[in-house]
Amino acid sequence: MEKMKLTFYGATSTVTGSKTFLHINGKNILIDSGMFQGGKDLSDLNQKLPDFDISKIDAIFLTHAHYDHSGYLPVLVKNGFKGKIYCTEVTKKIVEIILKDSANIQEYDFKERKIKEVLYGLDDVDETMTYFKVVEQGQWYGDDFRYIFEEAGHILGASSIIFDNGESKICFSGDVGRKDDLIHMAPHKETESDYLVIESTYGDRLHKKEDTQLVLKKHIKRIISTQGVLLIPAFAVARTQVIIYSLFELFEKYPDIDIPIYLDTPMGVRVTRLYMQMAEKLKVDSERFISAMKKVRFVEYSSDTKKLARAKKPFILISSSGMISGGKILKYMDMYAKHENNTVLITGFQGEGTIGRKLVDNEKEIYLLGHTMNVRAHVEKLESMSAHADRDELIDYIKKSGSNLKKVFVNHGEEPVVINFVKTIKESLGVEAINVEDGIDYILGE
Repeated sequence: MEKMKLTFYGATSTVTGSKTFLHINGKNILIDSGMFQGGKDLSDLNQKLPDFDISKIDAIFLTHAHYDHSGYLPVLVKNGFKGKIYCTEVTKKIVEIILKDSANIQEYDFKERKIKEVLYGLDDVDETMTYFKVVEQGQWYGDDFRYIFEEAGHILGASSIIFDNGESKICFSGDVGRKDDLIHMAPHKETESDYLVIESTYGDRLHKKEDTQLVLKKHIKRIISTQGVLLIPAFAVARTQVIIYSLFELFEKYPDIDIPIYLDTPMGVRVTRLYMQMAEKLKVDSERFISAMKKVRFVEYSSDTKKLARAKKPFILISSSGMISGGKILKYMDMYAKHENNTVLITGFQGEGTIGRKLVDNEKEIYLLGHTMNVRAHVEKLESMSAHADRDELIDYIKKSGSNLKKVFVNHGEEPVVINFVKTIKESLGVEAINVEDGIDYILGE
């Protein structure tokens, strides 16, 4: 039998741009098709087509909907992909929201001459959605080879995917969630495998043990005393909904600090409504979750924007992008980050070259919207809200691969993190681990 072949075309020595090629039983498949995100050097990589024949890809399998795993799909469709795109139902729904948002942003940036060309438009997104085929988690599928999707946590619909060629199995972890995620299910890996491709976003550290609600309470009390704004840059998918639910629980306990919450991110509003529709798939009570989301004031229309501009402080404002690399958060940073009575609360991973990373690194001078600005607002990072497993949680995940695990391929992490995590795997588990390189063929079984 022909051996499986693995090739990485993204998320090598970086966290974004996931695209992994797998040749299995004569078929060419792609696991994820994500955009590079971060600084200009990374985003420029999206302009170059991957080094494989797109028309010869038989199928694409999506671990989950995040832009760095799905955002490149319409580019492949524009350039000859005609196969099926397999994913869970929720993933399909979120992907459609994300891709349409991306197309709209590209069209706007093109009109404003911020970019020279659009990678795809709304028509390309519509065509892309016709190739989707929904699968259920926990069920084996396939004829030429078998595959199964298993719960990965992280966000709604996220999965690890295991492929079986009849002789051996390979698992693609996707982004691995956390056991104690506030609203999402914990990762549930049941199927053992001979090979594993695993993410390593936080493979070199343990998440800080802190009480999220106590931290939020502290920052809210501060802006109440300063009559300021708590500005929270947040990823539109999953992180925004977790923050809202956490605030809902906090205000139940401490009604004296209950202040208005505004959400101004078009994609975040649409995803929040989708989460409300699919609330039964969360681990919290669905009606309670819906009540939490209804507490938020959505900023959708010009009238809402005017109300927000006149809103009496203090209040909480959630906006995207989570890395402060684009979107409406830039406008609000310009409005509020220059004033010391306000607080900017960073809640997630910040890629290299982003404004969010600069703030986390305590830089006080940032460049946005065409000018340099001194940050005088109070800047804090919430350490306990990550949607990615930490080092020990990833090691536990690897252990569930079973005693036949031969090799671990580590991707989806910045270079120093990957190097550190590869060493940890070898030392703690005695399993061969590889820091994968872009464009290199890895033959499984050699």
